[in-house]
Amino acid sequence: MKTKNIAVYTANRSEYSRLVTVMEAIKKHPGLELYVVVGGSHLIERYGMTVQDIEHDGFTICERVQTVLEGTSPETMAKSAGLSIIELTTCFQRVRPDVLLVVGDRYDMFPAVVTASYLNIPIAHIQGGEKTGTLDESIRHAATKFSHIHFPATEQGRDLIIRMGEDPGRVFITGCPSIDMLLSIPVIDKHALFKMEPMPSKTSVPSLDSGQNYILCVQHPVTTEYGKGFEQMIYTLEALRRVGMQTVLIYPNLDAGSDDMITALRRFSLRNKSENWLFCFKHIPMPIFINLMRYASCMVGNSSAGIRESCYFGIPTVNIGSRQNNRTHGSNVINVGHDTDKIFHAVISQLAHGPYPVEHIYGDGRSGERIARILAEAKMEVQK
Repeated sequence: MKTKNIAVYTANRSEYSRLVTVMEAIKKHPGLELYVVVGGSHLIERYGMTVQDIEHDGFTICERVQTVLEGTSPETMAKSAGLSIIELTTCFQRVRPDVLLVVGDRYDMFPAVVTASYLNIPIAHIQGGEKTGTLDESIRHAATKFSHIHFPATEQGRDLIIRMGEDPGRVFITGCPSIDMLLSIPVIDKHALFKMEPMPSKTSVPSLDSGQNYILCVQHPVTTEYGKGFEQMIYTLEALRRVGMQTVLIYPNLDAGSDDMITALRRFSLRNKSENWLFCFKHIPMPIFINLMRYASCMVGNSSAGIRESCYFGIPTVNIGSRQNNRTHGSNVINVGHDTDKIFHAVISQLAHGPYPVEHIYGDGRSGERIARILAEAKMEVQK
């Protein structure tokens, strides 16, 4: 049987966390050949130069594609998508994969889907059929209609994909590959966690006190609410300041509005530089991040990690705003709007509640191997 060449395209840190176990399974499968194509914020220093994480994990990168224009406005986001199509066309012409594998709903993923479609390359899509807010919702469903084989995480996801008109025989419930990593990464002792080297770039703050509880905050821009990122970040920071617990905060992603949020974060930090409760990181490697989640007293923000992964640890979570609207979540999540008082009271309530029962909603830790096996066995056809 002919070996299938699988091109995996990744353009940001959160997306890569949902691909890594699939990439490992593809590497190990005798009927598959892995080609890793890296672009987007992976190649940008101010977002942590996360291409280094991919190399550290032992993957050979066959193509690096510069796809991001300077700036984080809707205009630069749209132009970056156009640039991505141009650069990825050249890339895919060189690689000539039998299948393009992508995940999720990010704007920097979608140009790869469009490019592969024009080049008659079959597309495999992970995490289709989910409901959320903002632009991600539209991109996810559009990617579903472009794709030829589907790997939803849940029964609800499969049902929605089929109701969108896709062939039920091409839709496979596999669970979410990010859960594979979540369940397989070794536990790091809490006291050792804060002493690990090398630590990511951070602002000038003292080390965390491992003897105290802490909040983990990850908040991204909402692209359909562009122009509100500054005040939305301030609302969250003021609420966390009132809570008074030491807080680990990870910088927002590349989406339109992230510069406004980073500006808010820097101004807030300068105004409150005499206080030692806020610890800011551009990027935290996944093994450290997962263990930070493990010991967090509460998660705050609008990252999908607070929806998909937090329930596996029973972490009390406060989800803010519309970014994750309608996404299936566990009983550990409270939803609030962008309002300092509401965020404050929700965090206090969650801290008082403490850990929730563990819920396994998005998979059992074997998604990567399932996806690799199906890719090897499935017949790939461009015509739908």
